[in-house]
Amino acid sequence: MAYDITIPEPVLSAAKRLTLADLLDSPAFNLYLVSAIGNSLQTFHKFVEVTEEQDEFLMFRLDQILKSIPYETRRACFDEVGRLYREKREERQNFNR
Repeated sequence: MAYDITIPEPVLSAAKRLTLADLLDSPAFNLYLVSAIGNSLQTFHKFVEVTEEQDEFLMFRLDQILKSIPYETRRACFDEVGRLYREKREERQNFNR
């Protein structure tokens, strides 16, 4: 199933006031951001609309940033996000019983 995901312009305008550094520096977001960037870089080829030079350059820059993060830190981010997702899933399952 393909989703039509379009982020509204006011949201994009508001997001311009944030930086990638802001998110990476935040304990509430950095785990998820590192994980999301890693997952996106592994699967971006599945999105045929990502063919513009600007998109390819963005992927290149994100790849360079991700590779600059020590492997142990990236691994810890992926592991912790996985643990948090499992924990949340278990909480939902226990709540629905």
